[in-house]
Amino acid sequence: MKYREEGRPIVYTDESYVDSSHSGSKAWSDGSLKGLKKPISKGQRVVIVHAGSEAGFVPNALLLFKAGAKSGDYHDNMNFDNYTKWLRNQLIPNLPPNSVLVVDNASYHNKQYDPAPTSNAKKADMQRWLSEKDIAFEDSMLKPQLYKLIKLYKNQHKRFSIDQILAEHNHSVLRLPPYHPDLNPIEMAWAAIKGYVASKNINWNVSHVMDLVKEKVQQMGTDEWSKLCGKVKNIEADYIKSDHIVDTVTENFIIYASDDSDSSSDESDDEEPRPSTSSGGNFNLMQGIGFLSDSDVSD
Repeated sequence: MKYREEGRPIVYTDESYVDSSHSGSKAWSDGSLKGLKKPISKGQRVVIVHAGSEAGFVPNALLLFKAGAKSGDYHDNMNFDNYTKWLRNQLIPNLPPNSVLVVDNASYHNKQYDPAPTSNAKKADMQRWLSEKDIAFEDSMLKPQLYKLIKLYKNQHKRFSIDQILAEHNHSVLRLPPYHPDLNPIEMAWAAIKGYVASKNINWNVSHVMDLVKEKVQQMGTDEWSKLCGKVKNIEADYIKSDHIVDTVTENFIIYASDDSDSSSDESDDEEPRPSTSSGGNFNLMQGIGFLSDSDVSD
C-alpha cells in the first residue's frame, strides 16, 4: 500500500517449472482417431524464472533452462549464484526506475549480507562484527558475553544480499509473508502458461515445451497482467479488512477472573460489573444444576 501510494512500480517475481510431458488428461475426439498416449515419465523438467507488473512481463527478463537436479524440487536448480546472475544480467537492466521487487521466502532470496557471527564463531570475529556495527563492548568480555550482545542487536543489523544488489540500482525489495502465494499475481501467470502448454503439447519434446512457454509469455500483455494485479489488490483489501475485524472483536472480549485469583481486589469505579452468581442476578452459574435424587442414582 505504501509503495503504491508513492507511485513506485511494483514488480512481482518468482520461479516455477513445467515438465516436458505436461499435457491435458482429456481431449475431444470424433472416434475416428486414437487418442494420444501420454508418457509415463514426467520427462525433462524446464525451470522458468520471470518478473512482471501491471505493465506486463518485464522485457527480456525470461530465463528458461533445463533442470539438472534429480530431486524433483525445482528450487534445487536455482541457487543464489544463478539467481543473482539473472538479477544483474536480465532483470535489473530492464526494470523501471525506482522499482519495488516482490519476492517470496526462498532461501536464495534470503541469503544474508555480512551475517551475524554464531555462537561457534571466533572471539575476534565477534569483536569485529560488534565494532563494525558501533556496538560497545569491553575487551575483557568472554565469548558468551559477546554473543549475548550479538543476539541482542543482530536483528537490527540483518541485511540481505539481493536487497544490497538492488539498492545499488535504486530499487527496493518487498518480501511476501510466508505461505501467501495468493499475494503474488505471477502465480496466476504460471497457471495460465502451464495451461497453454498442456493444451498445445502433443510431442512432449523439451525444446517444443520451451517454445510454448515463450509463446504464452509473449501473448500475456498489459490487459491480462492488469487483471491479475487487480485480483491481488482485492485479496490484499480482504486481508486488511479481516485484520480490522479481528482487532475489533478481540477488543470486545472480557475475561472475568475468579475472586481467588491473583488480581487485585480493589476495583475501580469505571470497571464494568461482573455477572452476578447469586440467584437474583441475570447470570446464574448454578442455573439448570440440581441435586441428584435417590431414584436418579443407579445401583
